[in-house]
Amino acid sequence: MKSILAVAATAVAATVSLAACGAAGPGNSSPSRTGSNLVNGATFTYATSTDLGTLDPYLSPMNATSTFDSFLYGRLISLDAQGNAQPQLAQTWSTASTTKATFTLRPGITCSDGTPLKAGDVAADINFLAKPANKSPLLGQSVQPGTTATADDAAGTITVTSGKPEPFLVEALGSIPIVCKAGLDDPKLRAEGKAGTGPYKITEMVQGDHYTAELRTDYTWGPGNWTSTQGGVPSKVTARVVANPTTTANLLLAGQLNHAMVAGPEERRVAAQKLFSVSYQSPAEILFNQAGGRPAADLAVRTAIVQALDLPNIGKVLSATKGEPLRQLFQGATPNFCPGNTVEGNIPRTDVAAAQAALDKAGWVAGPDGVRAKNGKQLSFDLIYLNGPGQPTAAVELIQQQLKAIGVKLTPRLVDGPAAGNAISNDNWDMFLARLTVDTPYAFVPSFSGPSFPEGGQNFGSVRNITYEGLVAKAAKLPGRTGCDTWNEAESALIKNVDIVPFYAVDTPIYGKGATFSTAQFPWSIRMTAS
Repeated sequence: MKSILAVAATAVAATVSLAACGAAGPGNSSPSRTGSNLVNGATFTYATSTDLGTLDPYLSPMNATSTFDSFLYGRLISLDAQGNAQPQLAQTWSTASTTKATFTLRPGITCSDGTPLKAGDVAADINFLAKPANKSPLLGQSVQPGTTATADDAAGTITVTSGKPEPFLVEALGSIPIVCKAGLDDPKLRAEGKAGTGPYKITEMVQGDHYTAELRTDYTWGPGNWTSTQGGVPSKVTARVVANPTTTANLLLAGQLNHAMVAGPEERRVAAQKLFSVSYQSPAEILFNQAGGRPAADLAVRTAIVQALDLPNIGKVLSATKGEPLRQLFQGATPNFCPGNTVEGNIPRTDVAAAQAALDKAGWVAGPDGVRAKNGKQLSFDLIYLNGPGQPTAAVELIQQQLKAIGVKLTPRLVDGPAAGNAISNDNWDMFLARLTVDTPYAFVPSFSGPSFPEGGQNFGSVRNITYEGLVAKAAKLPGRTGCDTWNEAESALIKNVDIVPFYAVDTPIYGKGATFSTAQFPWSIRMTAS
């Protein structure tokens, strides 16, 4: 399941995810116990800690939104936990190279409004996403600039020529949410979650409170042998906005939620109830805004910030001691196409004296209040973070204390998903405590290279890393996993340059009551149970 930042409706990569914001995120999962008798006709209700905002799958990059959108919009293929492609809307596919792929639709597919889905509709979706003028965060992630798609409606085939070599071409194109013609023609329908090709159709949307979708009983285009008539498939799905973790735990135990991330102080009492559970690891990273004029544009400043931090201890606080130091950005992802260790030895070690000396050398002088300044400007950072599993506020307070010790002023700002998107798209941030992950290494590239958001691109922090860009260009020519060594080398280059600081894998438990599910192929895995 993809998850990346969300942004002001069009801004941060829709496929890069904030696992802290939504339902199940990427990761391996093993149910702690099996469910009871399957129940038909029930409603599956899950908690999301942030409002979903727009439901437009082509403009909303939050994981919270993409989770709900996965019920409303089908994909051409579905990836299992091992990364194997399974038929969904497409029954077959083939690739001729890293730039050409063909998909053949299953026969008889209909949209949520009852109209037939044609191959030409899918081609039109891809061509829409490929145009920079449409400003979709999927551009550069699932669809490369310059990509073109043609269709044969009679044969049900879509032929795609990628504008750039895409080593994971089938996986990338196959992950695109497919919108029917009415939705592509009318953005308002997409924003309301309509004109979909998924197993559910939207029935209620109350922003800030809940979103509900109803099962399409005629739907037979799920992965593998999934059908809407299988036992335990929920008749409705509701995303309920619950920001307070204590309230979330209370609702779960009362049976008003069937799915909730529960971590930190609330987990002990929930775990004591021996509920169904799965878990996944969400990566915690620190990002810097390196736009011109900001202090983090200086590598020496970024390095000093990291040297001042006790990242292992911050990680323990963030995870409530449930996690481990990260080895790579994709740790815990399902599937993880390129496992490896890109973190060890590449992040500056904690050294407060070295951090202070570096800031002295860079001309940042401590003032009467202890805050450093240079040319009349204080060394201050605005740090945005989201509510979610673990103890993010406590972790941010620890970061604030440790930076204060070297003369850096940190102002924390707790935001919800849409506000995080607004901050990033409007370049209104300095540091970001994030939970980013994507499906493939190539999907990360626009977030750390190319134009920034103010320039019309998707580069979070205006990163300019020549080594990374060179390695990406090399890896992109190698199909699939054959380029993994180069992809991991590229990831290491980002970390060495303090462009991203991945420091902890937070073990995130997801509890279920009256339902079982998996983090892999999440919408299709849900089964309602008697207890």
